[in-house]
Amino acid sequence: MRLLDRKSVLLILLFCLPLLFLPKINLVKFSEKETAGLRLDDIILLSTAFLLFWARFMFRRSLSPFEKGLFVLVGFSFLSFFSNRFLVSMDLLHVNAKIFYCVRILEYATFFYIGALAFPLISDRKIIYAFFLWNLLIMTAQKLGIVGGFNSYGYGTQTIYRVTGIASFPSEMGVLLNLIFCYIVFDTHKKPFPIQLPQWLRAISQTAIYWQFILFAVFIVFTGSRIALAALVLSFLAKVKEMITFKTALIILAFMGCLGCSVAYLVLNTEGLRSQSLLSFKNVEIVKQVWEDIDTNAEPVAGELVTLETFDLSWWMRIHKWIYALKIYFNHPESYLQGIGPGFAFAALDGGLLRILTENGLIGAFLYWMFFASIYHQSKQLAWMVLVFVINMIFFDVYLAYKPMILLFFVSGYTYARQISAEAENAFKYAHLNSAKCIVIRS
Repeated sequence: MRLLDRKSVLLILLFCLPLLFLPKINLVKFSEKETAGLRLDDIILLSTAFLLFWARFMFRRSLSPFEKGLFVLVGFSFLSFFSNRFLVSMDLLHVNAKIFYCVRILEYATFFYIGALAFPLISDRKIIYAFFLWNLLIMTAQKLGIVGGFNSYGYGTQTIYRVTGIASFPSEMGVLLNLIFCYIVFDTHKKPFPIQLPQWLRAISQTAIYWQFILFAVFIVFTGSRIALAALVLSFLAKVKEMITFKTALIILAFMGCLGCSVAYLVLNTEGLRSQSLLSFKNVEIVKQVWEDIDTNAEPVAGELVTLETFDLSWWMRIHKWIYALKIYFNHPESYLQGIGPGFAFAALDGGLLRILTENGLIGAFLYWMFFASIYHQSKQLAWMVLVFVINMIFFDVYLAYKPMILLFFVSGYTYARQISAEAENAFKYAHLNSAKCIVIRS
């Protein structure tokens, strides 16, 4: 994917790659109800996007599956937005879509090109490992109360119970740790050590998956993200299944037994995981009550009281927002196909899968599935990154979160460039081999 000369590429990487490591802070905020605003990232990425899109089409390269899915998705989002405006003007809808949500993904997609441009010049592994270590350092300092946290408003005080790293909120950091874990353990491009390792280093290497899992589990517990912890366990078990033999089965069972007891204790007793009322039957009873009583003409979770001893606060807040969005969608059959409109369901619905369905409808949900499927099929590494991404989407609007999206798109772009390079190399070898055969036959 050679669109620019080496100096131009280095300049782009110099400005854009540090954005992965910097917290997201708004310079100008759009409204009090939105977390989005004008950031330094937006200015740099907007300029970069114009340059890269121009170079991409000037050279008339064929579109990748990622690009085809992206442009169809953005185009349909505009259709859904204008459908919302029409229905609102006809007094058939009372909630407004927001046009910014139609183009939000384009900013994130710039990192697909940045990943592709970085391929010949720098190792993606070095970038991801540096990003991981950087976050571990910040999270450790936050847990010790040395530094505060970051959010859209800037730098602020940080509770030691739910650390955020460079992310804007704890759940976003949980997803980032999930993505990094899958990137590391499902990496098929690792090169073997050129020298014979000492026995103790070989032992560490052979048991790497276990201490890596423990390290990630501890820091995910620090974020307080329960769904991220579940996604980590699932991806860990999948990796262990690839390695398992009968001899190691007993070790794994013993490890999982101790681990299960430890995790159960942490989940039920760690204040950051807010889980004391997680298994209360009141969490089920509240669903029917909210569906019957919620007023879809008023914003939910406003001015209501809740008793923490009876049901889980996190669930209580989500069920109000979920039923609000779902009931509006359910009551408007004219929007089943194209959705109510991008951005009508607040800055955070806390349910990405439900948000895609209600905001973009059945057609939009299918297009999102096709788009992420194109990333999923690029490699085993990306397949598991997408899987943990989707698991987190159950309780978190991950596809609208800046850091997880640019990390996923960066790896996707890098993988795409690696595949294109491998195909070109194979084609060259094939042509060279055929040429040699022709010479031999003529001789």
